[in-house]
Amino acid sequence: MTTKEKMTMQVNSEFVCNMMKQRNAGTEDCMTSSELAREIGIPVTDMHDILIENKVLSRKHRELRLTLKYQERGYEKYRSCFRYKKTGELIEIVYPVWTEKGQRMIKETVNGKKD
Repeated sequence: MTTKEKMTMQVNSEFVCNMMKQRNAGTEDCMTSSELAREIGIPVTDMHDILIENKVLSRKHRELRLTLKYQERGYEKYRSCFRYKKTGELIEIVYPVWTEKGQRMIKETVNGKKD
């Protein structure tokens, strides 16, 4: 790898890091689904299945989304991560993370279903 290529990669890396910081600002107190499921003590797939069964989440294409009833209640925020495709194109992946209010609602839903 040439010096020029290394410098370009460093600039691109810094750019992506700065974009992530900007896009993810305000989500520091949120948990991912995997973290929340681990805290509850069940596999994340089981947690998602319970939330789908209780019509909290629905699956649209390959993505899980809050159903209309649960949207805009302050349960979730969104984080971004960036990946390079094989073609070299930079893509942004946006995914939900759970606020404290959302964590409580999910724990209540899952614990009511686990018992």
